Amino acid sequence: MRLPVYLPAAAQIVNLVMTKTSARTLLLTLFVFSALLLSACGGAAQDSGTAGSVPFVGGTQAVEPSATGTVAAPVAGEGPSEFDANGIPVGFTEEGRPFRGDLNAPIVMETFSDFQCPYCSRFANETMPGLLENQIANGEVVMIFFDFPLSTIHPQAAAAANAARCAGEGGAAAYWAMHDRLFTDIGEWSKSSANDVFVRYAEELGVAHDDFANCLTEERHADAIDADFALGQTRGVSSTPSFFLNDQPVIGAYPLDYFNQAIAAIAAGDTVAAQPETEPQGPAVKPTPATIVMDNIGSEMGDPDAPVTIVEYTDYQCPYCVRHATETLPRIISEMVETGRVRYIVKDFPLDTIHPEARAAAVAARCAGEQDAYWEMHHELFARQQEWGGLGAAAADFFTTVAKGLSLDGDAFVECMASGRHDDVIQANQDEGVMLGVRGTPGFFINGFPISGAQPYELFEYAVSLAEEGTLADAYVAPPQGAAQPEPTPRGPVEVDTEGAFSIGDADAPVVIVEFTDFQCPFCSRHFLQTFPQIKAEYVDTGKVRYVFMDFPLSNIHPQAQPAAEAARCAGDQASYEGMHDLLFSRQEAWNGRDDAATIFSGFAAELGLDTVAFDACLKAGTHREAVLANLDYGISLGIDGTPAFFVNGNFISGAQPFEIFQQAIESSLGETG
Repeated sequence: MRLPVYLPAAAQIVNLVMTKTSARTLLLTLFVFSALLLSACGGAAQDSGTAGSVPFVGGTQAVEPSATGTVAAPVAGEGPSEFDANGIPVGFTEEGRPFRGDLNAPIVMETFSDFQCPYCSRFANETMPGLLENQIANGEVVMIFFDFPLSTIHPQAAAAANAARCAGEGGAAAYWAMHDRLFTDIGEWSKSSANDVFVRYAEELGVAHDDFANCLTEERHADAIDADFALGQTRGVSSTPSFFLNDQPVIGAYPLDYFNQAIAAIAAGDTVAAQPETEPQGPAVKPTPATIVMDNIGSEMGDPDAPVTIVEYTDYQCPYCVRHATETLPRIISEMVETGRVRYIVKDFPLDTIHPEARAAAVAARCAGEQDAYWEMHHELFARQQEWGGLGAAAADFFTTVAKGLSLDGDAFVECMASGRHDDVIQANQDEGVMLGVRGTPGFFINGFPISGAQPYELFEYAVSLAEEGTLADAYVAPPQGAAQPEPTPRGPVEVDTEGAFSIGDADAPVVIVEFTDFQCPFCSRHFLQTFPQIKAEYVDTGKVRYVFMDFPLSNIHPQAQPAAEAARCAGDQASYEGMHDLLFSRQEAWNGRDDAATIFSGFAAELGLDTVAFDACLKAGTHREAVLANLDYGISLGIDGTPAFFVNGNFISGAQPFEIFQQAIESSLGETG
């Protein structure tokens, strides 16, 4: 399971020796990565080995790695009794999912979408009308809609999905009316007061019902939305919009012509055409630099007329942004900004789900800026990140203390923090970043050309020098096919602190495997069911491996993951961590998505013969909550961006890999220690 939008895209190559060749190659790598971020909100590319797959053409990182499994299309129901505004038959499948078209159509178009995703909006407003007018209207295609809200970067997406479903309580036509309005007016409701806008839309569309407002505030359809999201994960969905045409994936907001061709191919019994793996080598096409709005910046420094502009999208709670602010930015300031070479601009990109105080910190910087102290506050926020990160609402008091320490007017600062007058511009920064393909923090644009991650100063020096020469675009032009590329420096072993963690195996085993896991993650379950038993039998039980368990709950998409981790630790208080760990994974479906998950965990405790009174008291009191969150924070500091994640004697392995991958890593480590 991939953590939403966080880590630098090139984190594994920051140790490259920055020769001119390697820097150019890194810039090319970063651009090719960024240039793909054109028509979808989401992250990991499709498995290139999947038959009929289409290369990812996507936007910002989502939450799940690709998976190879598919599921059958929903079963047709009795048929529609309603029609939408276009005269298209509409209804709900037996599973309750909205559809447009004839359920008996030969081609099923399953659509995984996010109402706040700009690329989904592009598809809905530019491509879907043509499909409705032709293939859907004539009975060739039926569209079935699935919710896949990327809540970390689109905080109102789940609320919008709920609004559409609340409207749908009045019938399928009402659902689709709200669906279309949400995509048409995405710029209006993508604010903190979205539910008020949804109520107005329902009234204007004539789809309001007496219980509509209650449905919104109760988040009545949250479980169904989560179920759609989970289903998408099992299908390998990692970005929006994503489509399955009779189970063949199409990833991204392609134009109508492409979908026309894809549908025609399927109708003819062919597979959806993928882009050729190798294309004839033609003249290189230079990329176009991004256009960045300059009226919503956080602050800037340097000569406004400098030949080079660096724009940074940052998150004050991001540890990689700290690295940039403390290690690289000082040299950029002294050698580029102060010498007139660079104008440096900061924009906000708070990752609210994993950094809940980041947005308030961005407000604090802007409020300090009202008293001409933006950069002073900017420095203090990064330098003292460990002091305020995790304080919750109390962080505002900490920021006020910092402001007073900078000799600012405390009353004016407090008033500014409470006013909300910077909220819209911060959100505008984030929305712009998403539109530009920013998928992690820190993210940069040098004269409009992207660089991702906390890169070393040498890379910025090389890029800026090319920009000064007017040749920066050349570094982003793909080299000839087959040209040799230098291998990135492998991510080196790191020392992982496992003090206090639960483990199995010989404490003195020569190899230590540390797993960061999320009990609600389907890929973690896959690892537990398919790979872990082999590791245990061949290496743990034989004394060669000590296996350590650490928590990494992605609570935004897995709301029961945190309490499940606490349940395992509460069982551990009675020497039954492993037993509870195994039950949580082996019976994940029994509690996944259940509001009464705690009751089920208590049943597991009873099954293990534990003192259920003590277990329930432990779970209710949140005895281990802080310890679980400490694991999460520690994992983030190690560069973990998803679950499951592993360190084998400090060497990183990402994802639910097959046993052979672990076997190779273990045997290599045994060779080194033997």
